[in-house]
Amino acid sequence: MRVFHLTTEFPPLVYGGLGTAIGGLVAASARAGIEVTVLLVAGDAKASYQWPAKTWQADAVDAVDHGDAGIHLLHASHDNAEAVAVDWLRACRADVLHLHVFWLWPLARRLRERTGIPIVYTVHSLDRAEYELGQGPPECLTQSDLQESLIASADRIVALTQSESALIAAYVPAACGRVRVVGNGIEDCPGALATASRPPTTGPLTVLYSGRFVERKGVRDLLAAVPLVLERAPNTSFVLAGGHRHCSGDDMARYWLPVGFERYRERVRFTGWLSSQDLARLYGQADVLVVPSWYEPFGMVVLEGMLYGLPIVASSVGGPAEILEHERTGLLHPPRDGIALAAALTRLIEEPGLRQRLRQEAAREVRQTWLYSKVVRRMCSVYAEMCTDASETPTKIGLPGSPRGHFPIMRREPHHVSAAP
Repeated sequence: MRVFHLTTEFPPLVYGGLGTAIGGLVAASARAGIEVTVLLVAGDAKASYQWPAKTWQADAVDAVDHGDAGIHLLHASHDNAEAVAVDWLRACRADVLHLHVFWLWPLARRLRERTGIPIVYTVHSLDRAEYELGQGPPECLTQSDLQESLIASADRIVALTQSESALIAAYVPAACGRVRVVGNGIEDCPGALATASRPPTTGPLTVLYSGRFVERKGVRDLLAAVPLVLERAPNTSFVLAGGHRHCSGDDMARYWLPVGFERYRERVRFTGWLSSQDLARLYGQADVLVVPSWYEPFGMVVLEGMLYGLPIVASSVGGPAEILEHERTGLLHPPRDGIALAAALTRLIEEPGLRQRLRQEAAREVRQTWLYSKVVRRMCSVYAEMCTDASETPTKIGLPGSPRGHFPIMRREPHHVSAAP
């Protein structure tokens, strides 16, 4: 099977959870025996990379060995992406085009028209929900028509959670019957395993927030909870990791800290943008992870915290509510409720036995359910459906034939989660 991924992020060009998720899926797909090509459409793509490249086609694209067998990485600007893709598909064929960002839908649509290749679109986030549920900027609403046009037209739509599947059905009823739920996954690593196995902390604790700094992530709710937590646990430290690439931690603090926060300032540290290595070190040093989002389509940060054996306090929304089981692998609280958030954090800080139980169960659960070696099987099921459907449809540019439909369709077992508290 051959899969052609179309994206604007791919390691090492990563701005957030999207690039990380795509990189993990691609690597796991290659290990599962799928031949994977990634077309990274990223402006002046060559300027973003330092890898030596062998020329695929002069003045069109570089094909880079990404270090994993079965992965081809192509770089293209927005101007030449269509020519690059068609040239590659003429020579190498593909069974499925996997689209990850909706603003490349016009390009993907033209590729389907010219090649007959079926499209699967993973909805990493719904822009209308970003606006309505997460108080995103008006641009989220104005560009949602393009995303909904793609959802209505793709051959298969992948939702990351059951709640996202329900939102897709509400926003785009025409998609019903073509939506499949396949969550993201994560790769294990020795550092995470060692951290998850360490003895529990006995001294003052560190609470970690890791993620983008936008309203829907609940950063202001967390800052409102800090004074309430410090009243009960005054030695607790809070680390807020992330931000914009060109903003320091001090820049982030000046923008986000509320008026009158000065007395708590020494207990709160903003790191600014971090490399993946620096972020991994923070996970290894933290004692609790907090995810106070208003809208969270999936939440890669939840899997990261589980992998490192961190007890997690999260809003009962979207991905966190489906990944975590309240009182077993995490604590869930109502979104936009700083008082409830503070109460959950205080409870974890004051109850070491609860912390230890949650961290052990979370570390076990993520390795049983959410490693990419398991998640990629569910994605293969979606690819297999599309190949079966497409086997009766001839391509439009006379590409050489390729075997289709040889992957068995695997049925995903339902993932049971508890109700919110």
